[in-house]
Amino acid sequence: MTLTVSAVIATYNRAPELRIALTRLMAQTTPPVEILVIDDGSSDGTDAMMQSEFPTVRYVRQPHNGGLILARNFGFVNTTGDCVLSVDDDSWFVEPDGLERCVAHLEANPDVAAVACNIETRDGLVYFPKGAAPFDVPWYVGCGHLLRRSAVAAVGLYMPELYRQGEEKDRCLRLLGAGHRVVALPEVMVYHDKSEKGRKPGLERFYNHRNDLIREVARCPAGMLPRRFLRSWVGNSWKNLRHGPRLTDLKVLLALPEILRIGLKHRAPVDEAAYRRWLELAATAAPASAPQARHRATPAPAGAPSPARPD
Repeated sequence: MTLTVSAVIATYNRAPELRIALTRLMAQTTPPVEILVIDDGSSDGTDAMMQSEFPTVRYVRQPHNGGLILARNFGFVNTTGDCVLSVDDDSWFVEPDGLERCVAHLEANPDVAAVACNIETRDGLVYFPKGAAPFDVPWYVGCGHLLRRSAVAAVGLYMPELYRQGEEKDRCLRLLGAGHRVVALPEVMVYHDKSEKGRKPGLERFYNHRNDLIREVARCPAGMLPRRFLRSWVGNSWKNLRHGPRLTDLKVLLALPEILRIGLKHRAPVDEAAYRRWLELAATAAPASAPQARHRATPAPAGAPSPARPD
């Protein structure tokens, strides 16, 4: 039986980009059976564009900006397909059969809970070696992935308190803990136009740091937690020192009570074997990790992604 696909796109004040994303998605050789656009409180005429140009697409406008993670959770519980496709409002499949190939991989591999597409950004970054065979990865990227609904429903929705960023890592760690796999499809390209609207580098670094710590508290086995928490803090602090702003570490320190409260509220650690497997994948096959992230003229050997630094 062919798996059905529901597509979920969260948007906020990116009407021109959303128009392209929807047009490209609807032109796929096997388009989704339903598309749900969640407008997170846009004020740029997105609602008028949707009504006039995309009347067959389900469109829900939230009364206020609740964040990307809440929007994606809303989309998951309000769609019905066997699989849930997530693309951003500024991303789309490069080839017309990209979605069809993602579905085919899930159909042929029942132990795979999620497929991660290969992402290429406008600045030339390519997340996986082009031409490589499918291989296991520790997480997918939000702007281009396909989920098996039954597997995700069993491990739960995104942690809403994360608000933005890091939700993919937490979910994929839970999927690995439940015995599933997350697989990269390097030949299925998604172009991420990466609109700068709404992007604030300092805020992104803060949430990356904060949410990594929350994930450690929530998912790390007890015997490994002190060391992993410290390593995550030091690693992210080093990134903040290199890239700034320097106040990020202070903000994270002030947020420590909140970090512990949220992490303990959701604490459901995976077993140590699954956690160590996730760390191994993070060190060898993480999306966009150097040195594998840049496009190379000679593809990497099939199934052998280049080593990368741990997250």
